[in-house]
Amino acid sequence: MKHLKVFVSLVAFVAIFVSSNISAYSSDASSSFLLRSVSQEEIRNDALEEYAENKIALVADGKTDFKIIIADDCSKPLSEAAEVLRDVLKKMSGADIPVIRESRAKFSKNHIFIGKATHNISVPDTAADGGYVTDVNDDNISICGADDEGTRNGIYGFIEDKLGCMFLTGKDTYIPKHKSVFIEKGRETDAPATKWRDVYSYETAQNKWAAKLRLNGIDIESDDKSLSIEQLQYEGWGTWCHNCYDFLSPDEYFESHPEYFSEKNGKRVTSYDGRDAYLCLSNPEVFEIVKHSLSEKIAANPDKMYWDFSGNDNSSLAGCECDKCKAADKAAGGTGMGTLLPFLNKLARAFPDKYISTLAYLHTLKAPDGIKAEPNVVIKLCAMPGDQASSYMDGGNSNSNKFKSQVEAWSKITDKIVVWDYVVNFAHLLMPFPNFAVQQKNQKFYEDNNIIGVFHQASREKGGEFANLRAYVLSKLMWHGSTMDVAECISRYIAAYFGNAAPKMIEYMNLCMSSFSSSKKPLGLYDGLIPHFRSYLSDENVERYQHLIDEAKALVKDDASIKSRLEEVEISVAYAKVIQPRISEEERRDALNRLNELCKKNGIAMVCEWDSLDHFNSVSLKGIISSEKKTLIMPYILITASVVGVIIIAAVAVFAVKIIPQRKKEKA
Repeated sequence: MKHLKVFVSLVAFVAIFVSSNISAYSSDASSSFLLRSVSQEEIRNDALEEYAENKIALVADGKTDFKIIIADDCSKPLSEAAEVLRDVLKKMSGADIPVIRESRAKFSKNHIFIGKATHNISVPDTAADGGYVTDVNDDNISICGADDEGTRNGIYGFIEDKLGCMFLTGKDTYIPKHKSVFIEKGRETDAPATKWRDVYSYETAQNKWAAKLRLNGIDIESDDKSLSIEQLQYEGWGTWCHNCYDFLSPDEYFESHPEYFSEKNGKRVTSYDGRDAYLCLSNPEVFEIVKHSLSEKIAANPDKMYWDFSGNDNSSLAGCECDKCKAADKAAGGTGMGTLLPFLNKLARAFPDKYISTLAYLHTLKAPDGIKAEPNVVIKLCAMPGDQASSYMDGGNSNSNKFKSQVEAWSKITDKIVVWDYVVNFAHLLMPFPNFAVQQKNQKFYEDNNIIGVFHQASREKGGEFANLRAYVLSKLMWHGSTMDVAECISRYIAAYFGNAAPKMIEYMNLCMSSFSSSKKPLGLYDGLIPHFRSYLSDENVERYQHLIDEAKALVKDDASIKSRLEEVEISVAYAKVIQPRISEEERRDALNRLNELCKKNGIAMVCEWDSLDHFNSVSLKGIISSEKKTLIMPYILITASVVGVIIIAAVAVFAVKIIPQRKKEKA
């Protein structure tokens, strides 16, 4: 009986242990990050129509005497922004405020002066790095930055922050209707919380939306529609990343000087494991060649302030393994920065009027011991491993905590860090990805740790999950800073974007985010469905998402534009339904047909960073479903195997303790 009790206890322990791992995905409806339903009346901001003594009348009952004044030599981007202001005011009130050149203006009253050239206005140092001053007095309005970029930001800031509009997408602007527009008097200075700002996504590069979002990491001047997203990115940078061979080419030097290149297993190589290798940074001749090459690049593009020199993208190669490089890396605490940062410091001293940057990535991710960065060195620190479930401020799981530690270590070495954050699921671009709740704390963490720039890498492909909303929120956050209420920003955006269907979309997002939050799971950049199958991507939740979208459509059945926007969200739900492991093949076929229909309508060709929709249909989906089913039943296999194992152990124990002694006794 004693042995039986031990056996039962062991079985119960194993069952509880394994089942606890399964139930760790369990859902709870509570969440600290909840959106609220904002009424259409609230976002319309009727206070604009209310006159008061501290206001001036920009438009009164659809009429105005105001004119928009730009300089005679006004730049094209600034002229375009002035025309946007004119268009917005006309659509808002019906009043057409003409844009005229300074030489044709009669300088008296009722002018909106754009830029320093049109009006004598001082811009304080606090408006540096793209900031601006807005001055509203009894007679005129002035919008002015220290340069054209700041003035342009001021125009778009005036449209959103003063007039209550929202630049929802590259082609959609929310403009409330007001027959009269009264603006409060006063002088205000506004400047970005983050100096260099980019949201790397397909959407921000379209129709110069980046300018309206007040981003400065994307080229908004080019009218060349043939340029790719890659060609429009990294504004202000002469070189960006993974580029050491651009400075010292294997084609030119390897045959005559193999010692310039990385050593691996006792041999000098220019590639390893199918990818480009590295340079031998301890070789003084390498530095001289790189310095000369950089000087030529700067001479060709003198307006660029940031110049990057960094290793190639090869996770199989930890830099050069020659004795000198290995010794330097070891002395710095076992990081490739032992060779790279001193090399970079020398470049920075050679070009003191430029910022010289590099990637902290893979083997150079770890901050070095005993080495400080020069004042004009910029470290582009990649969020590796990173996580989108816990903020970097909290470090609530191992991945986010590791990156938190890296940022804190690097901030002691340099006061110029650009964070390269990943805000996307690379393996499933269309799948719901509820990462909004951590962004406000992340921004605060950046502000507290010498972060001068943020590169939010989203999806380079068209139509990622909530792509427009995510770009909008991250852009606003980098400008306004961590005091911005992200939940409120999203709530107002949803109200403007989805109109009368907004309450159902608020319910949809709250269900998705709270189900995920309560699971206490990480949110990785390559997660499949199974890690979240018992929380926000459960088959029950996916069905509920679809039901909410159907209800939302019913509320706006006569509004084709809003229905089209709802279908953008439905793409993510259809994708999540298609890869569900427990639905029937008929249900999967119907969901796949709907997914393809919606993707075709919206011009979506990729489902992940390396897989097309066509390949997904014909090949990948089968593999995903097969893998998911195996992963889903694995805990139950473990339970069965554990129970069987315990039974065998218990049987052997009983045999050893009771049967064998009994037989020995009988023989005796």
